[in-house]
Amino acid sequence: MKKNILYIIVLLLGLCHYSFGQYQVESIPKELLSRAVATYREDNMEIHMKSPTDVIIKGNKVLTIHNQSGDEYAPIVVFYDKSKQIKEIKGEILDQFGKQIKKFSLRDFDDQSASSGSNLFDDSRYKSYQPHINTYPYSISYSYEYKSSQNLAMPSWNPNWYKDVSVEKSTYKIIVPKNSKLRINSQNFDGQPKVEDVDKWSSYTWQAENLKAIRNEAYSPGRHITGIEVMVVPEEFQFYKKSGQFNDWKSYGLWMNENLLKGKRILPEATVAMAKNLVKDLEDPKAKAKALYEFMQKKTRYISIQVGIGGNEPFPAEMVDRLGYGDCKALVNYMQALLEAVDIPSYYTIVQAGNEKVDINPTFANLQDGNHIILCLPFANDTTWLECTNQDMPFGYLGDFTDDRLVLACTPEGGKVMRSKSYPYHESIQHRVGKFRMDKTGKLTGEMETTYTGWQFENHFANVKENRDKQIENLRRWYNINRIGFNQVEYKIEQNKKHQLNEKIGLTIDNYGLLNGSILVLIPNIFNKTPAIPEIRNRQEVLKISRGYTDIDEIEIVMDDGVDTKIIPAEKIMENEIGSYKLTTKVEGKTIKTYRKIEIKEGTYPADKYEAFVNLNRFAKESDDIRYNLPLIDKK
Repeated sequence: MKKNILYIIVLLLGLCHYSFGQYQVESIPKELLSRAVATYREDNMEIHMKSPTDVIIKGNKVLTIHNQSGDEYAPIVVFYDKSKQIKEIKGEILDQFGKQIKKFSLRDFDDQSASSGSNLFDDSRYKSYQPHINTYPYSISYSYEYKSSQNLAMPSWNPNWYKDVSVEKSTYKIIVPKNSKLRINSQNFDGQPKVEDVDKWSSYTWQAENLKAIRNEAYSPGRHITGIEVMVVPEEFQFYKKSGQFNDWKSYGLWMNENLLKGKRILPEATVAMAKNLVKDLEDPKAKAKALYEFMQKKTRYISIQVGIGGNEPFPAEMVDRLGYGDCKALVNYMQALLEAVDIPSYYTIVQAGNEKVDINPTFANLQDGNHIILCLPFANDTTWLECTNQDMPFGYLGDFTDDRLVLACTPEGGKVMRSKSYPYHESIQHRVGKFRMDKTGKLTGEMETTYTGWQFENHFANVKENRDKQIENLRRWYNINRIGFNQVEYKIEQNKKHQLNEKIGLTIDNYGLLNGSILVLIPNIFNKTPAIPEIRNRQEVLKISRGYTDIDEIEIVMDDGVDTKIIPAEKIMENEIGSYKLTTKVEGKTIKTYRKIEIKEGTYPADKYEAFVNLNRFAKESDDIRYNLPLIDKK
């Protein structure tokens, strides 16, 4: 009897330990704590695709936050729209011993629009929950379930998306009717999914365990390249009452043309007549396109609109013509309609926009690649790209938001993978020429002209349309020199074979030259200082320089007669596979002339080349700060 009572007590204690202690922080393997600000103890998702219009997605997550840096991963965010209904979310917050601190459910979530206030119409919303715990470590354990009425845009599996988060266990399971055809894309995953057939269903399960956090190394490829990802797309699908089938980008483009773009480019007869009249005296198709683009910019404005077929279908051209606004889809479609009116072909083009260059997957067609639309004009030997959402952007210029990445052009023959306009380092030039005078108090006055081309065209482009006060405010921030003042600001845009922004400024800098007794200390490289990059020993990841550039500074300073300009000329030169640096100073009479040029080449390099990058950077940074001690001349 006593044995039985003891057994029951031990059993109950064990159950209590399991209930309150299975997620004790101390049970996390030590190797998963290194470099981790948080650890996923469990991260499981199951997608049950009962039919194209009946998809159940459920799962559970347990995330341990180790310190304050991990708080950014604590919020729970779930998006929903007309096709996706949240059925349930419930969970609890646990202390470091796995004991419950508090519980939460769907009623504790905030509900908000999924877009900014600039959206005129929007179907997409999200619910979010913020734990607000300030005692570390703690864990968040929750389960969720929602239902989708479409099966084309399914969540992908990205278990190690965040470098500073480790993973104990993550699973991803897809259940579909037997004989359903799935297209599967797997990246950076060793092994194959576990496939099982039960009754009338087939399941595919991927699992990963003990994924360590890794060091965040500067100038590394994004996790869309280096992280694990599994994406599943059914060949036959239903998307907002639009059914279809595709297995490559060509057939996807045909589906887009037939289901989302067809019949959308019809303009009023008066607008067609206006377009033809606008270009009647122009023979060059590119000149015609430029005239229509500038008309479109003046007539329309950008407003984000996320309604319709998952925010993927453009509003008709006639509506944009009448209302004068639209989102990226609608404005591109409208521009296409104007071009069609004068028989100029163009392609509605899907791109993943952002300052980070992200390609669409060239071999795996899917709906989720791409978040923006641009326009491609396939002129013979001169493919031209248009950004239709910016009223000020020059014709044919993309900039760093959509440049140099694989995109999908929807041609009449179907989808075609292309690369958008690129701006290599030798075309992305910032060239400054400054002529100044400096008195013996160290005050600098003069003028400087700077030209910007390639992706550097945008460096100061935002200042072109600003008022004078705002222009000066921005210049103070960009040049970031103590006691700098501006008495002249002029901008001019040139559009020939390349786009060029010219900036002309008149400026003064009080006490730029520093007086030290009878010595005037001068740093002749005034405006361009090389920022430091971190030194990384035993680097693991490749070196990725997404944007190369060329900077040239030519500065002349005429010194006051009361300053001795006898200096030892300097020449600092270094070159390696990453780029080159050159700085020279010399004196001609009372004029100190400085020439500085740095080139950094875009590209992907082996990890061991990072040292060469650091060495070039260090050399440039030290050379940028070369200074001269100029004696003041006593004229007595």
